[in-house]
Amino acid sequence: MSKNNSKKKKNIKSTKKLDCTQTDKYSSGWNVGFAIMTFIVLAILIYTLSIRDMTPYQLAILLISLYTMGTMAICLPFKFKEGEQTKETPFVSILVPAKNEELVIENTVRSLFKIEYKKNDGTPNYEVIIVDDNSTDSTFEILNGLKKEFSTLIPLHRETGRKGKSAVLNFAVPYTNGDYIAVFDADTIVEPDFLTKTMKFFSSENVAGVQGRVKIFNKNENLLAKLQDYEFTIYAHMLQLSKAIFGGIMQLSGNGQIVRKKALIDVGGWNEMSATDDQDLTIKFLLKGNFVRYVPNAVIWQEAITKIYPLIRQRVRWAEGMFRCIYEYFFPVMLHKKLTLIQKIDGLSGLMRIVATLIVLIGYIQLSTLIVFPNLEYYTCHQIAQLSNIFMLFVFAGVMIGGLLKFYDKFQIMDLIRFPIYWFYNTIWLIATPIGYWNSIKNKNTIKWDKTEHKVKEINMESVN
Repeated sequence: MSKNNSKKKKNIKSTKKLDCTQTDKYSSGWNVGFAIMTFIVLAILIYTLSIRDMTPYQLAILLISLYTMGTMAICLPFKFKEGEQTKETPFVSILVPAKNEELVIENTVRSLFKIEYKKNDGTPNYEVIIVDDNSTDSTFEILNGLKKEFSTLIPLHRETGRKGKSAVLNFAVPYTNGDYIAVFDADTIVEPDFLTKTMKFFSSENVAGVQGRVKIFNKNENLLAKLQDYEFTIYAHMLQLSKAIFGGIMQLSGNGQIVRKKALIDVGGWNEMSATDDQDLTIKFLLKGNFVRYVPNAVIWQEAITKIYPLIRQRVRWAEGMFRCIYEYFFPVMLHKKLTLIQKIDGLSGLMRIVATLIVLIGYIQLSTLIVFPNLEYYTCHQIAQLSNIFMLFVFAGVMIGGLLKFYDKFQIMDLIRFPIYWFYNTIWLIATPIGYWNSIKNKNTIKWDKTEHKVKEINMESVN
């Protein structure tokens, strides 16, 4: 949409008081958390260099790997239990932030109006609010055109304010009429039974959020898209399932989440200073005595990134957000009196996963160097530590292949052949983690939102179902 011939967009003003107030700075605990995390990383590095022996380092990696793989393996023999049937079907407000989404927004809107969640009189029991975040393309014009077809569609236009998804969502909260808010990305295709399957899990008052399962609709576009499909539909899915089984902390994702509006307002809304608002909100719910449920049979589909540079940019943003969460919530989680031991262990492991990932990947690179160059004199490593970590490689492969066989749609032998590449795909975090760490320091009191671009305009869902 050119600036010369564009129509003036209507910026709808709210007459309601904004419920989600935000601060421009982190709490004092941020600095303490940052200092502790940095000390841990430097201490490990300096200790390894000083003693010139990788054995303690590799044994630490073994413990991290055993915890992650052990928790994931728990879910393999279990079956998911459906939520309790309830007669109530509360009204839901659906929010979709959109910035320059002219290629995909129409598909998403049409998908949302196919949701089968109705009142007793047969009318939809939800509203759809799309927030155009000052787009420079024709996103808002497309939304106004769709409103002629879907009279209950509510397009909002936002011209000013802090950048980022969280800020857009907080802007939209006062316009919502439902007691529950569902959040979808602008490239999402939602299964018609999504709300029916998820809303029944709010029967308990201390459930603040529910998360559906994310799948990739363009997984066959190229190898990078296929690897992201493994990541979402196997690795992330197994982690969430295992947490549900052993009492860990299930987590919201940025796409396909539903939150109780009262609980959201109680914690101050989405954190506009966070690059990973989903993890941040999960922890804030937890510290208030609430928790999140995961519903694996409530499915949404999203677009995978098909080029390496945009994928690295996305993972840098994720890494920055995870580091910010460590700084802010490490001590509140560790010192919280009402959390169980399992919740504390799982919460801290979730917070420290970005650091653990970097340590594990560097450790395996160092170990591989010793295997290839056994006479390398600078580093030594006890044979038991070497063998234990090689063993963990086979455990990782076994658990992930088990997940591939049990959870992957339309499994083919090529998936098994292609799957070892997934391990190398994860080395992308070697690039993303240090950059994300630096950004978390540089941008302490600011937030730079690096938006993921979407480009798949035509979607054939029959080819991926």
